[in-house]
Amino acid sequence: MTLHPKQFGIVLKNARMDKKLTQAELAEILDISLPYLKDLERFRNNPSYEVFEKVIRYFNLSADTVIYPNNNLTDSKYQQIERLLTRCNEEQLHVILATTEAVLSMGKTSLESE
Repeated sequence: MTLHPKQFGIVLKNARMDKKLTQAELAEILDISLPYLKDLERFRNNPSYEVFEKVIRYFNLSADTVIYPNNNLTDSKYQQIERLLTRCNEEQLHVILATTEAVLSMGKTSLESE
């Protein structure tokens, strides 16, 4: 598993800000030092496996956003949608899927008519 400091720092900071946590609060939650957390968010350090696991569990994140950084999943909207999807039941997921497919097909239709 290859961790990318920049990718991890972006994901960590976005997740922390989404939860409206200060760096000090998150450092305490993760049981790490504040300087270490700051280094992670500033891309100066790779997280240990233990810290990596704590972060993805605490924020309910996909490890793919860090391990596969070229998937363009660093956008906070993608992360927010992903977290919300984990809270949906089967019926809600079906509605979301159908809606997404309809929106995407509308985009194709408008491109084809140009």
